[in-house]
Amino acid sequence: MKVQRGIVRKWYKTILLALVGLSFCHAQNTQLSGAVKDTLNQPLPNANILAFPQTDGAQTSFAISSPQGLYKLRLEKGIPYRVEVSYMGFTKITDTINLSQDVSRDFVMKPLSDQLGEIVIKQRLAVKVREDTITYRTDNFVTGEERKLRDVLKKLPGVVIDRDGNATVNGKEVTKLMVEGKDFFTGDEKLGVNNIPADAVDEVEAIDNYNEVAFLKGLSDSDKMVLNIKLKEGKKKFAFGDIEVGGGLEDRYLIHPNLFYYSSKTAVNAIGDFNNIGQKSFSLSDYINFEGGFSLLSKDPSAYFNLRNDDFAQFLNNDDFVYNKNKFGAFSISQELSKATDLDAYSIVSNGKLEARNESDFTYLTGNLQEENRTTTINNNLLFTLNKIRLRYIPDSGTDLYAASYLKTSKGDGLNRVLSQTPDQNTFVDTQTQPQSLDFKTELSFNRQFSYKHTSTVEAGFQYSRNENDRDWLFNRPVFSGIIPFNTEDDTYNLLQTTRSIKYDFNINAKHYWVLHRFHHIYPEAGINVTHQTYNTRDTQQLNGGNLVDFTDSGFNNDLLFKLSDSYFGFQYKAKADNFIVKPGLFYHYYFWTVDQFETREVGAGKAVLLPELLVEWKMNSGEKLRLKYNRQSQFGNASQLANRLRLSSFNGLFSGNENLENQLSHSASLFYSKFSLYRGIFMNAGLSYRHQESSIRNITQIEGIDQINTLIYTNLPENSYSANTSFSKKISDYRFTIGGNLNLSDYSRIVNNETLAYNSVNYSYNFKTETSFDDWPNLEAGLRHSFSDFRSDTFDSNFQRITPFAYLDYDFLEDFILKASYEFTYYENQTQNQINRFQEAGASLFYQKEGSAWGFEIEAQNIFDIRFRASNSFSQFLITDQRTFIQPRTLIFKVSYKL
Repeated sequence: MKVQRGIVRKWYKTILLALVGLSFCHAQNTQLSGAVKDTLNQPLPNANILAFPQTDGAQTSFAISSPQGLYKLRLEKGIPYRVEVSYMGFTKITDTINLSQDVSRDFVMKPLSDQLGEIVIKQRLAVKVREDTITYRTDNFVTGEERKLRDVLKKLPGVVIDRDGNATVNGKEVTKLMVEGKDFFTGDEKLGVNNIPADAVDEVEAIDNYNEVAFLKGLSDSDKMVLNIKLKEGKKKFAFGDIEVGGGLEDRYLIHPNLFYYSSKTAVNAIGDFNNIGQKSFSLSDYINFEGGFSLLSKDPSAYFNLRNDDFAQFLNNDDFVYNKNKFGAFSISQELSKATDLDAYSIVSNGKLEARNESDFTYLTGNLQEENRTTTINNNLLFTLNKIRLRYIPDSGTDLYAASYLKTSKGDGLNRVLSQTPDQNTFVDTQTQPQSLDFKTELSFNRQFSYKHTSTVEAGFQYSRNENDRDWLFNRPVFSGIIPFNTEDDTYNLLQTTRSIKYDFNINAKHYWVLHRFHHIYPEAGINVTHQTYNTRDTQQLNGGNLVDFTDSGFNNDLLFKLSDSYFGFQYKAKADNFIVKPGLFYHYYFWTVDQFETREVGAGKAVLLPELLVEWKMNSGEKLRLKYNRQSQFGNASQLANRLRLSSFNGLFSGNENLENQLSHSASLFYSKFSLYRGIFMNAGLSYRHQESSIRNITQIEGIDQINTLIYTNLPENSYSANTSFSKKISDYRFTIGGNLNLSDYSRIVNNETLAYNSVNYSYNFKTETSFDDWPNLEAGLRHSFSDFRSDTFDSNFQRITPFAYLDYDFLEDFILKASYEFTYYENQTQNQINRFQEAGASLFYQKEGSAWGFEIEAQNIFDIRFRASNSFSQFLITDQRTFIQPRTLIFKVSYKL
């Protein structure tokens, strides 16, 4: 612990000294404060107050008045400023001020005179707040050195962009990015944030509680936060973009073109990325977002986790690698076919090659605490496409009809090599894998507002999925002796496995929004979901002569048909009282399902379930909200979980499903609080959640040595999880201070070796950071992340911790240069086994572009210290894992860019 405290103290000092140094470099500030009122002495909330320096070297200061009309501006001492106060419908106030000390001054605004007759006066405020929409005029915030949209967004009040390009507004995660009101590709903001040129952006709209169908707003609840990028007039009628090429040591290369075309009726986007420097153009999180994102987890948890664990996701899952080669292309078009009809389409194609290596130390918490050391090398190739076409028809303000089709294809091949070493034996395994899949989905949605009191929606969808995977396992010894009937007279142990699954889904849903009264609504709803799945597996041994040994008589191989229908109806009631919204609901589901194995009916059953729900919202003011949510959820498993015969899942794992599984039932409750104040520079979020698993599908595990046999049961074993998270951010002058924390607790039981064991898991972390936002001085983001993990049962206790201080530097100097640098130090400790790992990662780039020139030049280095691996840990009910994942060696590359 002395080492830990020493590291923390050292970084506290380093961060503090850096910030103090920047503070001394920065000029002394004074404060102009007061209130903005009208001539009747009433406060004017959300008024814009801007102070423009009249000398070079100082920065523009900006403020928005609070709901009470109050404002505060930080101004440099002894420098003259032109102060402008703007409010829609009132005459702009302009004044000149030069402060030597703090001053309080109120501004009284006069309504615009109507003597101008038909002359229209247009005011463009720096920030305009209207109900759920905040509009930023970016010219008031940018300083000219911004390269991409992310650099613009970072300078807008209330907007935060992390280093991957994920955006939040006033603490709320952005779920979609649009340009000129149209989805940018899949809507995933990272693709646009990291590629749209900064000089094309005119305004940014942050739209909370976004609903794609305009007349459903206020009826259909939405918690989505959307960014809509409005382009400058000159960028709406012609093509723009940039291209970047680079090369480096050890044959490293990069080619990255971006091309955008916008007109009043047409929008075309094209993005390419070809590199072998370790930059992944499409990640697992992008794939999850394409399939529905985090909202899929709340809607259908089983579908979300099945998605994360499918063969396609596993090929995308490697974020750390020793070599990565990407070929990525994306194209989209939005076309206005007529005043009432729009066509949107996109296609994404990616071809990647990946080489990865990791070394793991496993401790099996059964019997005599078996130890295993495992080395795994991976060589994967994956080609996939994502495609969408949508036609939308809006003939009038009360009708919205759209049809959309999606097509996803993937094809891969991989070679995994495993060396497993235990005190008893060594196992060598080569596994060749060839997955391929095709998913087609089509949706139809009809929305109609008949009158103020009556609105209806009908949605229908069909999905076809086909997944195939061929595995070729080559072992140095017969595994699972006595269970897998290997022919031991052969000198090789070659197991072939084929997996085939086909799935058809059909669903239709009808919902009516009935406005009984302005503050009382009722929403009846009914629908049906029908699923048809086939699942086939075959495990055989291939002998040297080419003959196959079939394992069917030994309990292997599946030929399963699963059919499920879910018919439901129910209602939601919505009432509003002052700032409260209460929305209870109740739905009745009737499930009927059959399971056939080898054309023999195993199961035919029906079941009714009641699913209550409740939503309570308290909107205290425009920047403060409290939300309580409860629901009971029901999810069925899939065909692979119902297939009750054995199949090999890994070199040391066998798995069989259970045809008697039923729907999982759980209770979820959450409480979320958010507050933001642009006047005080405060952003705060806090959340509590609880989940109780009423009935669940869980593993039963038999372990002998390191070999595991898993099957599934339907059980009411107790299982609870609790979580809490909070984040608080405060902006003071040019500094932003952020502190946050997370706590996750869980208690549950599992069956291992025929014994029911109770487990408790505790994970908690805290983080803090400080950011600066100077115009003319280096900007530093520095902080610390500290996490703890504790996993225990009646027989063992495991503890881990990770400390990561970090610093990121952005410095624009000599007008034409931009320096970026990043540094992270990681201290990782397995406290149970007294194992310690330390490693540091750093990267830097220097970019040069002469003002007014289209050419830019950059030199970039990653993994400067050339570290070999990252350390991590994980644990389960019978396994503790310490893992070292090897990463790409030091990379140095020189880039040239040209702005079109």
